Amino acid sequence: MNNKTKKILILNGSLGGSNGNTSVLIETALKYLKKHDVEIDIFHLENNPNNIKNKLAWADAFVFTSGTYWDSWGSPMQYFLETSTQYEASDLFLFKPASVMISMHSVGGKGVLSRLQGVLNTMGLSIPPMSGFVYSLATHLSLESNNEFHDDFWSLTDIEIIIHNLITAVKHEHDFKAWPVDRKDPGRRWL
Repeated sequence: MNNKTKKILILNGSLGGSNGNTSVLIETALKYLKKHDVEIDIFHLENNPNNIKNKLAWADAFVFTSGTYWDSWGSPMQYFLETSTQYEASDLFLFKPASVMISMHSVGGKGVLSRLQGVLNTMGLSIPPMSGFVYSLATHLSLESNNEFHDDFWSLTDIEIIIHNLITAVKHEHDFKAWPVDRKDPGRRWL
């Protein structure tokens, strides 16, 4: 196993940049990343989408983030994907682990997450298990009510699992963790 300090690049593709809802997901991820021996850099794509090649080369793993806009990721992320296509299947991406965190107001985020993971994998990145996450206003409000269904919603504390699995993958270990979902009776009637 390679014991050198791993470098994690967080790419924020949301329109809100460092001040939007997605920035809260990044702040939470930073809290968990700082528990590991890693170097961290945050790149807000809306500020400087050009000349990212050096950042991509620097990174050993990635955390991609975006809000949800009309069932898609933010335009800064789209521009990044379009201009980074030239690096597809190159050593800038190939086999490097990537996690994805998406924020959304009400709907569409899970589709954005799945599509973005697919695009990233096609570009050559490795997608570890349990490494994608969507957090919505509806989820936030539901979790505040502390109802009996709260285990079935992603919470901000689940970002710890995403970070654990990303770190596990970048260190080439195999100690992945799973979500703490409701395993009692997922088919029970709720409506």
